[in-house]
Amino acid sequence: MKKRARLFSPLIQLTLASIFLMTSLPASVLQHERLRVRNTFKTPEEVISYYCARDASGFVWSGLLDAERKAFTLWKEVPQNDSFYVAERYFVGSGQTIAHNPDHVSIDVKYELAAISDAHGTKSPAPQKEYHVTFDLKKVEGVWKIAKPEAEQIAPVVLEEKFPITNSQ
Repeated sequence: MKKRARLFSPLIQLTLASIFLMTSLPASVLQHERLRVRNTFKTPEEVISYYCARDASGFVWSGLLDAERKAFTLWKEVPQNDSFYVAERYFVGSGQTIAHNPDHVSIDVKYELAAISDAHGTKSPAPQKEYHVTFDLKKVEGVWKIAKPEAEQIAPVVLEEKFPITNSQ
């Protein structure tokens, strides 16, 4: 019995250390929005929340998958940027109907910016404290999709807590 206890002791210690480490980190750092290739969301706010969560984890900047682009946007291509904003947090507003058309909605997203960064890890102060994006969504065959801004007009925004970057200036 003593041999068995000694064998499991390092395993138990490692497990407890891992649990302690995982519980001491903020949950948002450990969790990223999972990839979806089917758009099953019922509201335009859910689509924008999904897009912003994927963007916050770096998935839009590092390469939005074509399957995601087709499922969630009307874009002809994926966004391609060399740099991205780093935000402390973001807020998704409520949808507002455009031109009294229930299948065309506008949603504002407000980002509180901390910096601008790139793939090399360089970090510069943000040019402004806030960044606002107005998303226009259209219901296409019963599914809400981002119509505007176009892929080339939108800047990626990564949350600072997901990718802490040291100042390399």
